[in-house]
Amino acid sequence: MLDFAQLRKKTKRWWQGELEQLPSGYPILRIVPQYRRHWTARALSALVAFYLRHWPWLWGVAIAITLGIWKR
Repeated sequence: MLDFAQLRKKTKRWWQGELEQLPSGYPILRIVPQYRRHWTARALSALVAFYLRHWPWLWGVAIAITLGIWKR
């Protein structure tokens, strides 16, 4: 069974992704490392970004639909 520290470490590794290696003989020094995220981490990131940009109307629509169904 995973304890909290192991779960946090695995989640961080999943979220951050794997470090992309430059091809051998690549002449440019990369200052900031680039990571390749798992597709699920990219999808979750896109959903969170969408929610953070559009939360006012998302809540408005959810409340309107809920009240519309409730009043039937």
